Amino acid sequence: MAPDWLGSPQHLVAGAMLGAAVVVAGRAQIRPAWLLLALAVGVVATAELLVELAEYPLLFGGNATQRAYYDTIADLAATLTGGITGALAATALVARRRD
Repeated sequence: MAPDWLGSPQHLVAGAMLGAAVVVAGRAQIRPAWLLLALAVGVVATAELLVELAEYPLLFGGNATQRAYYDTIADLAATLTGGITGALAATALVARRRD
């Protein structure tokens, strides 16, 4: 059994949307751009951690199975990948508009 990396596209999309939203919301108050990007990735990672902490007992009932582990790891990776991608895209757009 291995992680199903493409099994949760909603995590990728939600991470991208949240990462971009944080960048857009903080673009006027936070400079430099790398700090805004780091904040966005941190918010996405924290939000996904909270989602997985709530999801694990609801879906798996506390049964620490290999499937549960792989599902959680794949969800975390997909959300973080989406968050980084969304934050980078939004940061590039914001930087282009400032110039």
